[in-house]
Amino acid sequence: MTSRSATTCGPAAASPITTSPAAAVPTATGPVAVAPVAAAPVVAAPTRRDSGPDDVAPPRQEGLYGPRGWSVRAGVRSLLAACCDGLRVVGPPAAACPDPEPEDPVLEADFWGDDADFWGEAEGSDLDEPGDDYTPFHDLGPQAAARLLQVLPAAQLADRQNLAPTLGSLLRACAGAGGRVRLSGYAIGPRRPDERVTVEALWIADPDLLRMEVHDEHDEDCRCRVLWDAVRERYGLDARALPDEMRPMRRWWTHGPIGTWLWWD
Repeated sequence: MTSRSATTCGPAAASPITTSPAAAVPTATGPVAVAPVAAAPVVAAPTRRDSGPDDVAPPRQEGLYGPRGWSVRAGVRSLLAACCDGLRVVGPPAAACPDPEPEDPVLEADFWGDDADFWGEAEGSDLDEPGDDYTPFHDLGPQAAARLLQVLPAAQLADRQNLAPTLGSLLRACAGAGGRVRLSGYAIGPRRPDERVTVEALWIADPDLLRMEVHDEHDEDCRCRVLWDAVRERYGLDARALPDEMRPMRRWWTHGPIGTWLWWD
């Protein structure tokens, strides 16, 4: 918006009045009435509006992986909203302990929501909702992973959470595991320039992995390396380091079957 100035935005001032020089000189027949002549107004040059006309959208701002708002236009954020996890904002609970509690079937629905939620596009108004800047998600399944592989930019699929596997390798592992691999992470919304999807953990239902004990002290009996090698080779993951955390965990934090949780800081 152009700044206010005395010329263009100040209160209206009285127009200066000019008269003919002859008006000041009386004649024998008496004074001559002269009509006042208003000075020509100063016309300010039009300035360019930063936001453009009301009916024209401003140019898109570039983000980390494309024009800001790409995740909304591709339906990514509405897809992740189906498995949004409010518990992630305070961190996961303690490790699961085997007990007689009945277990749910491992291969259940791939996400929480109906087909309309899964395939629908998010409306443009979501771009302006401040609560959507950070969206944690949990238990993302194979159908959602396959969809993300289709719509995410190539550069986004090649990105990783620090030393974790690339996003593409994690999504492929989840999409091809028949529901045994579930993903957790977060999405950053379009109000920030680093708009993206990040996966930082996976939960695996394979029973043989639970027999590979991992100790906090990583002593000689710790099998963290054996566990990670098995997961890496089985699912084609390309991490640059072992997970920062490997432990038994219930699928939905506090309930559900026990699987192996692997998380990178």
